[in-house]
Amino acid sequence: MNPQAFVLPTHGNALGRLFWLRNFMLAGLLLLMLWSELYLGVRLPWPAMGATLLLMAGLNAFTAFRPRLPEPVGPSEMLIQLMADLAGLTVLLLYTGGWANPFVSLLLLPVVMASLLLPAAMAWLAGGLSIAAYSLVAYINIPLDIPPEKAFFLHVSGMWITFAASVVVVVFMVLKLRTQLAERERELAAFREENLRNEQVVAVALTAAGAAHELGTPLNTLALLNESLLAQAGDRNREDLELMRTQIERCRQLLKDLSRTAQAAAGEPVAADTYLARLAGEWRLLRPAVEAEAAWTDERSAPPIQPPASLDQSLINLLNNAADAAPGLVRIQGKIVDDGLQIDILDSGPGPAPALRAMAEPGRSSKGGLGLGLFLSNASIENLGGQVTLSEREHGGTCVSVWLPLLGLKK
Repeated sequence: MNPQAFVLPTHGNALGRLFWLRNFMLAGLLLLMLWSELYLGVRLPWPAMGATLLLMAGLNAFTAFRPRLPEPVGPSEMLIQLMADLAGLTVLLLYTGGWANPFVSLLLLPVVMASLLLPAAMAWLAGGLSIAAYSLVAYINIPLDIPPEKAFFLHVSGMWITFAASVVVVVFMVLKLRTQLAERERELAAFREENLRNEQVVAVALTAAGAAHELGTPLNTLALLNESLLAQAGDRNREDLELMRTQIERCRQLLKDLSRTAQAAAGEPVAADTYLARLAGEWRLLRPAVEAEAAWTDERSAPPIQPPASLDQSLINLLNNAADAAPGLVRIQGKIVDDGLQIDILDSGPGPAPALRAMAEPGRSSKGGLGLGLFLSNASIENLGGQVTLSEREHGGTCVSVWLPLLGLKK
């Protein structure tokens, strides 16, 4: 593994944890020194040990300041920090009996941190340096100046304190690592789900593009046949042929709109309430048998927005679904929620269950259609940074809430 390509699991958080662990370690070492001097009568070289603790405290002060710098924290920097801790502990052990000191196992702490936070090569390097430090204090050290009757008590007490400290550090770090792994698994599951949905959207888009291309020829043929029949038709059939011509032109226009959607830019700025009223008016032309009402329900004035072309079709799909679920009155309500525009589409149909199935399983429709409208509308709105939620109304029916960030609607 390339060490430069390794990314710290917690980035700045790793330094934060190291900062607090080092604080506890420095406080614990100072208390141990005072306990040894005052209670056990151990005479310690305070000038040398105090200077070492001050240097380690200075390093910790830099660690607290380090996240404010713009450069990212890399594994090499973390290794240097941990090896500085290893060096400080080694110096303290050199002045306090070396490997005969019951706290010599503290040399394992930097190794544990390196194993959790660094690439394998660096972790092994930290382990090797820890073994070298242990070997050094085994042969080069200043024996503890301690009363003989207190030596055994110091050894047993030191072993207990070292074991307790190791348990606390290991449990703390392992639990943190387990929490991070669980969070990463959730993020990966969400990414896989989103990737699958995007693949479905791309597949539908490619199919639609192919269908638009293939339908152009038969529609042109039908248009020519319709013109020929109109030229020869009598009064009895002319009305039906005129209707057929209108529908053919409508289909051709829809195909043109489909081909232009990808290049369509956001329109001119318009107030949100005006946009909703205009959308309702255009939709009434498509569904004249359905009554539609648009209202701005917020006390604040409607903000200006530049809705993209895809938003119109997404909302029309949702309105069509509401009208299919319950022919009659469909209400469109707008308001500002959490720095975003929320559009509620209210119907009196059977509830949100069929719509939820359509959003989750594209291609299935309970109304004899293709079952793609809700799925594509949801995908398009999510692509704009928004979200679609469905809920059941108090007196029956469905409320489809579309939330879009205002920042994304002011391009």
